[in-house]
Amino acid sequence: MITADVFPHPTVTVAQVIKRILGTGKITRADEQFFLWVVAARTHISDEDANRVTDIYDRLKMGLLKVVD
Repeated sequence: MITADVFPHPTVTVAQVIKRILGTGKITRADEQFFLWVVAARTHISDEDANRVTDIYDRLKMGLLKVVD
């Protein structure tokens, strides 16, 4: 589980961030930074979460997610 203990973000898991983004159709810059940090830190996430993060970036590239601050 990735939480604020290792990232300056409210206590939240990767799965929770994914669920919120897919539910609202919106991604914040903080969300994007969180995912980039997870990848850069080579933090272990489940295969399911990794696939869902890839899906989010695909949706972002296709313009299906709105970037908000």
